[in-house]
Amino acid sequence: MSHARRVLLLNAALGLGIAWFCWAAAHVPWQDPDGQAGDRDGRGPRFGGPAGGGRGPDGPWTTTSVPWTAAPFLLLLALGVALRRARPRTAFVASVVGVGGFFATTSFFAPALLALALTVYPMAVALPVRRWAWLLALLVPAVLAAHHDEAYLGVLEPVVYAELVMALALAVAPVLLVLLRRSRREVERRERAEEVRRSAYEERLRVAREVHDVVGHSLSVVTMQAGVALHVLDKQDGAGVPAEVTAALEAIRRSSRDALAELRTTLGMFREAEPRSPVAGLARLDDLVAALGTAGRPVSVVRDDHGDGTPLPAAVDQAAFRIVQEALTNVVRHADGAGASVRVERRPDALVVEVADEGPGAVVAEGNGIRGMRERAAALGGEVEVVPGPRRGLVVRARLPLVGAEVTS
Repeated sequence: MSHARRVLLLNAALGLGIAWFCWAAAHVPWQDPDGQAGDRDGRGPRFGGPAGGGRGPDGPWTTTSVPWTAAPFLLLLALGVALRRARPRTAFVASVVGVGGFFATTSFFAPALLALALTVYPMAVALPVRRWAWLLALLVPAVLAAHHDEAYLGVLEPVVYAELVMALALAVAPVLLVLLRRSRREVERRERAEEVRRSAYEERLRVAREVHDVVGHSLSVVTMQAGVALHVLDKQDGAGVPAEVTAALEAIRRSSRDALAELRTTLGMFREAEPRSPVAGLARLDDLVAALGTAGRPVSVVRDDHGDGTPLPAAVDQAAFRIVQEALTNVVRHADGAGASVRVERRPDALVVEVADEGPGAVVAEGNGIRGMRERAAALGGEVEVVPGPRRGLVVRARLPLVGAEVTS
């Protein structure tokens, strides 16, 4: 038997138990102080069934007749309790109608309000307050139904207000319990989220320190050694040293210095609670190409703009620069002495960057560089492909969508 069916049967048994108790208790009223049974026109006790010991204030309990018209309302009450998990609002309305009808055919009987409390709780658990709070107004006519044959529905009698307070208290108590549990769960959720954020921040700081200590130190050493070599060559007036060597050392020093500055800028975002984007973008493409040219790697750049003249989205601008930078790095590493061409085409819906080299075109295993390019493009909904060139070499082509990206300021 499934869990839902077991819950339905248990609630049905609970609803029938409450209905039977109300039916049985309605036949056993207290005697009135004058010794007469407290029934109103044969409709049962005035203020509910027995409580306490075996005798009333002035005599034993007596029995009274309860009209069979009360039975359908008790069945409706039981049905509401049975459906309280599957149909919370329908179950509550059915219970209110059942309780009100039972009160109208007998009299006010406080234990019947237990059915209302049982149907309010799952309604408060499953639904937002705004979707069911207005249904609590039905409690008023349900209570007044017990006084339908009195003048002005009994609103002039203090006991009516006591009954209303009792009904509202039994209905509101489960609601307060649900709201308390929700508030506690929300506090726990926020504490867990804060703990996760704190752990992530501490991990970012640790990674930033490690990267800065290892890579930053190495770049500083490269910059210093290149500067020392240039200083020595300058003192010797470059005697016997080809001009290309001096240019290469100058490019090494400038590139390592720029890389160190960019590393510090990039790692700085890990120290922010809300990370900032690195500042590198296609505006630095000419500097990148110039550095490679100084090192003896000719690189040409072609720009083709079919856009609307607005600035590129920041994420796309930065990702495109990083992809070009990594592709040119692969050219330097795997295509000895080969030149390259960079093409940047802005379309209305996407930015396409293409880096083609003039190397032998050997297939390079997909390492961290190519994988990083793919991940940058995929994060923006784009793609990167690495294919052989039309004649020789390799072509790295990335397509980055422009729709929905944040525009750089």
